[in-house]
Amino acid sequence: MKRFDVWELITLSALFFTLLAGSYAKATNLQDYLEEVKKENTGYEASETQSEAAHLKSREADLIFAPRFFANARVGHDGKESFGSTLTYDRLNLQNYSLGVSQDFNFGLQTKLSYALDRTEIEGATLPAGVGNSFWTATPTLELSLPLWANGFGRTARANQELSRQQNIAERFASEAQAKALLVEAEAAYWKLVSSQQIVEVQSRALTQAQSILEYVSRKARMNLGENADVLQAKAMVEATTFQLQLAKNQEKAARRNFNTYIHKNAEEPVAKLEGFNFEYLNSVAVPTQRPGNRSDVLAAEAQSKLAQASAKVVAERNKPNLDLYGSYAFNGRDEELNEAMSNAGQPEKDTAFVGVRLNIPLNFSVTSDVKAGALKAERAAELAYENKKFLQEQDWNNLVQQLSEAKENLKLATNIVNAQKAKLENERTRLKQGRTTTYQVLLFEQDFSQSEVNRVQAASLILGLNSQIKLYQASLEGGK
Repeated sequence: MKRFDVWELITLSALFFTLLAGSYAKATNLQDYLEEVKKENTGYEASETQSEAAHLKSREADLIFAPRFFANARVGHDGKESFGSTLTYDRLNLQNYSLGVSQDFNFGLQTKLSYALDRTEIEGATLPAGVGNSFWTATPTLELSLPLWANGFGRTARANQELSRQQNIAERFASEAQAKALLVEAEAAYWKLVSSQQIVEVQSRALTQAQSILEYVSRKARMNLGENADVLQAKAMVEATTFQLQLAKNQEKAARRNFNTYIHKNAEEPVAKLEGFNFEYLNSVAVPTQRPGNRSDVLAAEAQSKLAQASAKVVAERNKPNLDLYGSYAFNGRDEELNEAMSNAGQPEKDTAFVGVRLNIPLNFSVTSDVKAGALKAERAAELAYENKKFLQEQDWNNLVQQLSEAKENLKLATNIVNAQKAKLENERTRLKQGRTTTYQVLLFEQDFSQSEVNRVQAASLILGLNSQIKLYQASLEGGK
């Protein structure tokens, strides 16, 4: 007797456990497939990434009314002739340093608080005794401006904020709609392959049964106990069933290619066994009584409508006359020493104050009127598009609910027919063995039973396909219910 060495035993054991594990391998379910789609499908990843990017970019609108820090440094000289001035000099050497904070408020006020340090050195000047030729100037300044007509009390600023926010929100929901639609299509591809696999099983079983009947009637004919017509009918049944099986296999191949497309695999790559239909669960699937939320494309249309409204406001305000009330208040300190100049800047008797009004009126009134009218029409068009989207969504939802309700009823009827056809077929097979019926009758019942199973599988596939579309109506974090 041949003795196995250690490595042969290890190899055989590994092969045995591999085959054993494969026999108990879990069938791929829908959740596993959709997770693979999310991981492998670059189209889905692109839409999701774009949606996340737009969501983050929408925060840019908050920067419009955020405080801003600014700073400036400049060093140079001025050598132009001072001829005619009360003070003659050869050249001015200048340094300027400033920093501050500015902020626009949503009620229109524009503010700037700054601190400037300037150093001036005068070359070639004849100055009175005791007056130095270089000095520092310190100037803390507060500047205010309030628009009263165009952008009155911050209308343009608020509209620009809304414009920035809604533009990114619309982009976000549009990308989200693409991602959700792709997952729904992938789910439909999954159920299409499941139904195709099960139909192949049905037709394979029908072919096996037809071949069994053919063998049975052929054996009886050889023993002169049956009619040759029965043999011919059984052969015709085998050919017809073979044809139906081939059609089912072709449909399964097409479904498999589509299935692999969504996970970016080679179209012809084999697919592991998928989880079949749970008919009892499908019979218990509840038809939703109300819409869970707005579709992402509707939310995108809503954002586009708000975007158009904000754009119309910006255009209208931009072409109004500018009337601004402004003012500034500054302390001034000057000394040859920097510290003394900064200390002197706090003395109120050396302050500088201004209050003024600015007016700027566009004179081409015809063009201004046309621009405003165009913006209003664009706003109205976006509103109409949004209203149309909401109407179509409601129609689609009602149609989806109605179709799902009808599909459930169809599945219930298809299941009853399968049970009736199965009982009828089993009874007729028994009668055939007793010689109380014809082979032709059994063949007809075989066809009826197989077709009833196919109908039930198709009804189940339709329910799951319709149920997957409900995911398009899931409530989002922003907009709609």
